[in-house]
Amino acid sequence: MTCLERKGKLDRRADLANPWRMNSDNPYAPPQGPDEPYVMAGAPQPLNPIGRTGAPKVFGVLSIVFASLILLVGLMQSCTGLVSRSFTTIGDKVAQHEQNQPKAEQLKVTMRFMATIYTGMGLQGLLLAIMSGLLLAIGIGQLRYRAWAGQWTVYWCWAGFAVIGAMVAISFLLIGPAYEDLIRSMARHSATGAMPAGMGSSLGSLFGGTTGIMTILFYAPYPIIMLVYFSKDHIRAAMNT
Repeated sequence: MTCLERKGKLDRRADLANPWRMNSDNPYAPPQGPDEPYVMAGAPQPLNPIGRTGAPKVFGVLSIVFASLILLVGLMQSCTGLVSRSFTTIGDKVAQHEQNQPKAEQLKVTMRFMATIYTGMGLQGLLLAIMSGLLLAIGIGQLRYRAWAGQWTVYWCWAGFAVIGAMVAISFLLIGPAYEDLIRSMARHSATGAMPAGMGSSLGSLFGGTTGIMTILFYAPYPIIMLVYFSKDHIRAAMNT
């Protein structure tokens, strides 16, 4: 037996005694350390796992920030609904002490219209506060890749469209006509020619239409974007915790 054959036999015995030394039958393969898992010769190598998309985490941060800001605005706006009844009460009390009867009647009518306007604003603020609270909870779930957050994101988006439609309806059917009646009343009790009679209808439509359009432009894009992303298969698959 030659020296090379004897050396090869000794190396094979060393490989059997120390399984960490080699990871295959390839003598040129780099040896493994003691902290690395032992791989049998010819064993299939595991595939590299595909990285999980970071889109839910990005939407989670955006949802938390957006919901926190709108929640604050919604709570403040909803408080206007609580003080709406006080306008009618104040108008009645002040009118009782007013000697000029036409002026007292104008004040009562003005306060009544203001109460209607603030009631509509309070309803819109209440809807915003409810939807923002839900979005805040969903955003936390999106950050943690929760499966329920992926499902509730879609539900929230569809509910958001319904709420936006309700807010636009409040603007056109409640706030806009109240502004129209308010301005028309002011024109009726103002000096002749000081305010055109048709201004009430124009300004009322402007207030109601502008509020409705701004509501759509400001609140509609985010649920549309989230609905598109969270309807994709790889986004739903990532929400699996």
